[in-house]
Amino acid sequence: MDPVSAARAFIEEMFPGALYAFVGGSVLTERRTGTSDLDVVVVLDGLARPYRETLRWREWPVELFAHSETSLAAYIGKGFDERRPILARICAEGAVLADRTGGRASDLQSALAERLSAGPSGLTTGQAERARYVLSDLLDDLAGTTDPGERAFIGWEIVQATARTALGMGRWWQGNGKWLLRELRTLDAELADELLAARDDPAKLTAVATTVLERAGGRLWEGYRTQGDPFHRPLRHIASGELSGDTAQSPGMRRLAAVSGASAGSARLWMGQTHVAPASRSSDHHHGASETAIYVVSGHPSFVFLEDGQEVRLDAKAGDYIFVPPYVPHREENPDPSEEAVVVIARSTQEAIVVNLPDLRQR
Repeated sequence: MDPVSAARAFIEEMFPGALYAFVGGSVLTERRTGTSDLDVVVVLDGLARPYRETLRWREWPVELFAHSETSLAAYIGKGFDERRPILARICAEGAVLADRTGGRASDLQSALAERLSAGPSGLTTGQAERARYVLSDLLDDLAGTTDPGERAFIGWEIVQATARTALGMGRWWQGNGKWLLRELRTLDAELADELLAARDDPAKLTAVATTVLERAGGRLWEGYRTQGDPFHRPLRHIASGELSGDTAQSPGMRRLAAVSGASAGSARLWMGQTHVAPASRSSDHHHGASETAIYVVSGHPSFVFLEDGQEVRLDAKAGDYIFVPPYVPHREENPDPSEEAVVVIARSTQEAIVVNLPDLRQR
């Protein structure tokens, strides 16, 4: 059985209700070997926690990535941010095994292929200088060592650092292991061949690495300086009348931003207020990758979520705290017919992420 047919049979047997699924990786290419596995991404409606599992199915080794649509988007986004788009490549360059959504799998493939083709953003000045410094320092270590073992280990570090510097300066994706070589071959096949040919010859390796360093701006060691995080910035006072409604909203409630990048220059924290009118409720929603802490200032709000498919209601009062984990669908309700519920919220992401949903099910 060919890999795509095998992967499709695997999905039909193990995940008959999947929204959609992909198979990708080396097994679909001329690089396939006797140990190549089926890299399968399956998207399931209502999956509470994504997971990765290695297993054997009908003698096929399978690397399984199980996600909801929400978690898949988050993990793909993280891969792009880290310049290592593993899941994106499986989905974009692989084969669609099933699609019960009327075409969302194909739409995702097209969007990811476009994003992959565009490449990552260029290195910042600080990132470029760091890459030059690391490679320069390694070359000095190589020139100074007389230990054959150290020479071998330093040499391999130089191979990787040279590849990563070239990929960064070339605005291309990074990788680990075999994928580092594959990405470099995509960007600059000649350089990849030169690195491989020079890996056991310190003089040749130094020459190849130095050529890449020159493209990046030259060696950088003496005078390299990186600024740490600022520890003595002034405090900011945000008065009650300065809170802003220019933030993400959900029907049925009103959010006001207090501490944010715009108001205070915060980089990783968002804080504000939420008001829920008497006898009303918010829409169902989640806050993406944010952890959310809630302090009840006044009123008697209720917080509703699903656990094992059943609604759970947490009734709170002034002085109580609520914690909302990332990506958990929930809603706020105020059953009191006469008193507004006011809470203070703090989130672990500077951006006030709000994803409104049609219901409380995981997606």
